Amino acid sequence: MHTAPPTFPDPGSADDGYRVFQLVFLRALLVAAAGVSALFVLADLMGINHLGQTQLLGTVVYCLANLVMLSLTWRRSLYVPLAVILVLASFAIYTLALVSVPGDELRIVWYFLGIGGSYILLGRGVGLAFTVASIAVILALNPGLPVPYSRLSVVTITLALVSCSIISLAVTAYAQGIYRQLLEANRHLRSLSLVDPLTGLPNRRLLDDRLRQTLAEGGRHPKQTFGALMFLDLDHFKEVNDSLGHQVGDALLIEIGHRLREQVRDSDTVARLGGDEFVILLPLFAPDRDSALQGAQTVAAKLLEAVGRPYTVEGHVVARSPSIGLTLFPEPGDTAAAVLQRADAAMYQAKADGRRCLRVSARPQGTTAASEGGLADA
Repeated sequence: MHTAPPTFPDPGSADDGYRVFQLVFLRALLVAAAGVSALFVLADLMGINHLGQTQLLGTVVYCLANLVMLSLTWRRSLYVPLAVILVLASFAIYTLALVSVPGDELRIVWYFLGIGGSYILLGRGVGLAFTVASIAVILALNPGLPVPYSRLSVVTITLALVSCSIISLAVTAYAQGIYRQLLEANRHLRSLSLVDPLTGLPNRRLLDDRLRQTLAEGGRHPKQTFGALMFLDLDHFKEVNDSLGHQVGDALLIEIGHRLREQVRDSDTVARLGGDEFVILLPLFAPDRDSALQGAQTVAAKLLEAVGRPYTVEGHVVARSPSIGLTLFPEPGDTAAAVLQRADAAMYQAKADGRRCLRVSARPQGTTAASEGGLADA
């Protein structure tokens, strides 16, 4: 029984909005990393800033690797491995600079950039690991550097790296929290646009979508060629609102929705169009028109009996009978609007014939009737 709107992806999946942001951020980092490393190589070649042979070779390889990874980012399935490679390669080049360029005291700054980037690219676990690894490498390698940092400098660097990690953690967690709130809000708005807020049943929009899908599937299943649609309207429902109030009327509509859902299959759709109008969609379920009509009339008879039983709502005993219009589909050239119109017309005929009954719509002109010779009783 289709009573809920489609589900939506959770944060963190490859197709959600936050991953799109991460992918854009990855591309920006790859462009920046390639550009900066290319500038270092150019400065070395021009004699402005000598890196040393090992650092120069590593920087060239790093620049080319970033360009190659940038070309692969348009395959979204490769996001995680590319992000991991970038984080590991960046850590390696920062460490290489720490060991190979002793004259650059500010080379330690690159670790700070790596911490923020790792938090955004791969989440809190990787960001924390990058922080710990950075501090551990600096503490382990510093005594053996050609120009070691002083003890005070090492303490300052360590505290600064920890502070950078905490700030990055807070910003990333806040951004992810905001995104999840937006996702939940969008999911809620999507649900409201597809579900009747009073009964929880699909509304006209979702019904129309499912009916269109069912019509589009026609002919794909030879053993399930025909379906049915019923338009149900309560008899004299306005009198309930006028005499007992809208609160009782709303409670009655909710109970009717429950009874309708109990009488149909899980694959069927019970929708509320508004007021006291309900539609029951029985998707393709029969191989021929006669079988479809017989099966739909059986369901309609159950609905007439179930909905017509008295209700106890808000301390009041209320009895209201339904009038039902039934049509089969597909007919040649059928549309969702045409199917609904035929069922609606048959329902009005049931009203005109005394209410509390079923009427089956006549087949459109130009088609041959098998068991439907016009409007029929349940």
